[in-house]
Amino acid sequence: MEDNFVCIAKVPDVNEARVVAARLASEGVETRLHGEPMGPFPMTVGRFAETELWVAAENRPTAAIVLGDLGIECLPLP
Repeated sequence: MEDNFVCIAKVPDVNEARVVAARLASEGVETRLHGEPMGPFPMTVGRFAETELWVAAENRPTAAIVLGDLGIECLPLP
């Protein structure tokens, strides 16, 4: 698979991001999480807790459906 990932959404909490990533994985969508909580000195308060969900560009349509079911708004395409 080509390594072409896009940021599809931002969630306010790292734990929520992990749950959403698990839900996406159950649909066969590999997800990568990026943000301060994922760094060497995790920050999990306020805006520092915001975590980005990245998926392979080819899986974006499936991920958008799953996120819609969860009530999470997808970021527009760049």
